[in-house]
Amino acid sequence: MAEGYDIILKVAMRFFLLNCLPLSSSDIIECKSKSNNMMRRFFFTVVGLTVLHMVSVSCNMTPNNQQTTPSRVSNNSASYEMPPADVTDPYDPEKFALDAGRGELRKEYFGIKLSDLNKNSDGKYVMTDEQRETFVKNIEGTHMCSLQWISWKKFGSVTLKRNSDGTLKCTGGQKSATTDDYLKLEGDITVENPLHLKFNGKITTCVSHINNGKPVVREGEFNFTVAGQRRYWRMREMNNPKDGCCDYVDIYFD
Repeated sequence: MAEGYDIILKVAMRFFLLNCLPLSSSDIIECKSKSNNMMRRFFFTVVGLTVLHMVSVSCNMTPNNQQTTPSRVSNNSASYEMPPADVTDPYDPEKFALDAGRGELRKEYFGIKLSDLNKNSDGKYVMTDEQRETFVKNIEGTHMCSLQWISWKKFGSVTLKRNSDGTLKCTGGQKSATTDDYLKLEGDITVENPLHLKFNGKITTCVSHINNGKPVVREGEFNFTVAGQRRYWRMREMNNPKDGCCDYVDIYFD
């Protein structure tokens, strides 16, 4: 398509130059007796400029109706596509990491619509066994993960594999491409609802400028939740027990 525009532009430019060169002073005098020739050149000038304008507009047009590509969770047996978020700008975790809300929640998460869920006395969503079964089936597979000290651009990954009791085995982590920093997750996940995953196990972080570069091990129960339009579950117990800083440990929909 771009080559076609180039050809049209070259032809139009050649046409314009051959027929619409600026008139000299002698031309102006001669035009008194050659008005037809003057009008012809004027006509060609208008046509040439119109063609150039149309080509310029066509080459610089950009589509405004681009759609967000759905997220795909890989699975050994199948794959589930998350619907695109109701936002116009491409999602950038580095840009929105510190925003608490980031707009309204999605209407659907991995095949479960929030409108189909009941709420308990605390206002939290409650799933039926059938709904949880659907959600676990769709979420099973490989997901990106990250610790902000390592990178929000070069992600690690965790594998969620179903256990016999309906929970999900979670193993994996993230490794820095330039240092010895790393994140490691080992545990089981219980699905409370689409917005809340309860992790029970061990989370290890090792960052050069935290705890003198020594590993920090957390063991126990940790809550990963969704806020607004974010495309990940973030660990709520983010205070580092050895340093007091905040560790953003995220498991992504993708």
